Amino acid sequence: MADDYADDDDESMVEENVDHSDSDGAEENASDDMSGVENGDNDDEEDEGSMDDDIDVENQISNVSFGTLKKAQETLSRKRKRGSEATADQDSKLESLRTRLQQIRKEKAKDAELQGLNGSKMKSTSSSKSKVNVKVTEDDDEEDDDQEQDSDSDSAPSEEGAGTKARGSKHAPAAQSTKYQVSRKRQVIDVPKRITRDPRFDAMQDQSTQNLNQAKAYSFLREYEESEIAELKAAIKKSRNDDDKETLRRKMVAMQNRHKAKDAADREREVLRRHRKEERERINDGKTPYYLKQKEVKERALVDKFKSMKGKERQKVIDKKRKKESQKEKKRMPQARRME
Repeated sequence: MADDYADDDDESMVEENVDHSDSDGAEENASDDMSGVENGDNDDEEDEGSMDDDIDVENQISNVSFGTLKKAQETLSRKRKRGSEATADQDSKLESLRTRLQQIRKEKAKDAELQGLNGSKMKSTSSSKSKVNVKVTEDDDEEDDDQEQDSDSDSAPSEEGAGTKARGSKHAPAAQSTKYQVSRKRQVIDVPKRITRDPRFDAMQDQSTQNLNQAKAYSFLREYEESEIAELKAAIKKSRNDDDKETLRRKMVAMQNRHKAKDAADREREVLRRHRKEERERINDGKTPYYLKQKEVKERALVDKFKSMKGKERQKVIDKKRKKESQKEKKRMPQARRME
């Protein structure tokens, strides 16, 4: 049938071409005659300019070739055919989408009816399932609406492939691609994770109690050091070499200074402990707490030190302190006043 229609079209086109050629030849002869008449009567027909313009337009139209007319006719026919095919394709796509949408809605309605029957037995579970199904239907309706809007694609979706998707809904988990290799390692036995614990930053290790325990546990070292100091004093008296005496004396002074520093730290710690105890009692009475400065702590520790000393020992320390201060003042004085 398509071949018959094509032959008929070719025959009609040939006939039209012949008619056009005959008409073109006649029009060319007529135009030649008219041109001769016009050339002869130019002086007599000056008032008929408008008629000459019309004749020129007709002459231009008659000079158009048959090939250009044929091409113009083919382009117009193609545009008409394309417009008709596009409208037919769009109508078919919309019709297929409407039928598919109706089928999906019918299936959802049947599922809702079945769930309603089962819900009479289990009221608590039926309410939650119906809500989920309503959300799923709404999502499917939105997806179908999006498909209708995108119906201007090149190929219309088939009825069989319309239901096949990567996921049933957007809430379903996505399928893992098989392009990537699966790891060969498998966790057969769950081994507990090793947690490293640093005792320096552990809350279980209380530094305050730890210091007290250490002082009690290593109290015997103080006795050993005091006995060593006594031995060093005896060795200094017995030795006759000045270098040996100097080394022994430095060692003895270092041990004595360590004892003094430790005693001073213990006194300051005791001052803070007493002050905190007093402040707790004041806080219980409703008073605001007062925090000691480091200078005040040292002053109170020094007062406790002098109170614990005996009379002669206290006087000896005071004289030593005065002598030290006088030496500092002499260094600050100018040289002329120092000589006086």
